Amino acid sequence: MNTKRCNHRVALALAFVLVLGTLAGCAHKGKGGIDTDLASTDLSTADDSGGIEVSTGEGLPDLDEEGLFFGPSALQPVYFDYDSAELRPDAIATLRDNAEKIKAKPGVIIQVAGHCDERGTQEYNLALGERRALSVREHLIRLGVSGDRMITISYGEEFPRVEGTGEAVWAKNRRCEFNEAQ
Repeated sequence: MNTKRCNHRVALALAFVLVLGTLAGCAHKGKGGIDTDLASTDLSTADDSGGIEVSTGEGLPDLDEEGLFFGPSALQPVYFDYDSAELRPDAIATLRDNAEKIKAKPGVIIQVAGHCDERGTQEYNLALGERRALSVREHLIRLGVSGDRMITISYGEEFPRVEGTGEAVWAKNRRCEFNEAQ
């Protein structure tokens, strides 16, 4: 009887650990931000709600986006004004240089990561970060970078470049950064 009771407790403990592990994995999975597969997005079309309609099109046929590991890139970040996804003149100049570097490495997949400062709700900042990433992506396409080589993601306010408050800090956190698939 003791052996059966012990086995029952062990099985119950293992089931409990499994459930906790699953819940922890689910909680962690949702923290990354909005990931958008935008192999061929047409930003000129909008759905009835006024949002952007995303069409995935051909994309990269054998690309396992989940399996990609993105590491830092030599590309320079671009910065945005408060509550804006509009590209500033300094951002346009930076993107021109970045486009040439991207085109020189034809096999590399680029992740365009949109970021915001800490002001605004989490939902608003995720949406703003997405608009920033899409704006950068579209400009790079206009500069001759294939849309098939770019993946956008929004981290909202989750990963600030600089901690703290005040305009000098916030200005450094309103950005798009670039990562390369490794």
